[in-house]
Amino acid sequence: MQHHPSVSTRGATAAREMAAAGRLSADMFAELATAHRQRVLRFATAFLGDRHLAEDIVQEALKRLFEHRHRYRLEELFGPYLVKTAARLCIDHRRSRQAEHRRIASLQAATVVSPAAAAETREVADRVAEAVANLPDRERGCFLLTVCEGLSYRDTAETLGLSYAEVNNAIHRARTQLRSYLGAIVEGRR
Repeated sequence: MQHHPSVSTRGATAAREMAAAGRLSADMFAELATAHRQRVLRFATAFLGDRHLAEDIVQEALKRLFEHRHRYRLEELFGPYLVKTAARLCIDHRRSRQAEHRRIASLQAATVVSPAAAAETREVADRVAEAVANLPDRERGCFLLTVCEGLSYRDTAETLGLSYAEVNNAIHRARTQLRSYLGAIVEGRR
């Protein structure tokens, strides 16, 4: 059987044209979802403090993007749209208070030297997680996206629908509140 380059060229061109027209195929959507899912799941887990709930939120965000994929240029901006959708769902969930609030999963050290060191690491991680969980939604979202996920202030602003100045102010307030809360613990005032 002879290969016809014009056939594969036409297929690739059709796929590019479909993507450009906003008709992202289910296969293309699935590839993009797989590529971005873990990062968004980490964000949602840190935001909500509950991995199972975060998985539900990410699944709902993917469902909504898939249902409305014709509205957006997802082939170019899938990651930011997915993070933005998941962030809004997380905020909506926190505001509705329909589910139990659970603490953010504790951070674990890469290596454990002794049981005492492990217990101290868990205690510090629990305190940090508690402090982050107690931040207001805007500050927590901005803090987690920039500090934990490594997004720039501009990307965070775009993701959350805020201005650069609002993100900058929210991060400043978050850091100030975290210093105050964690400093009080270190000094034994709490």
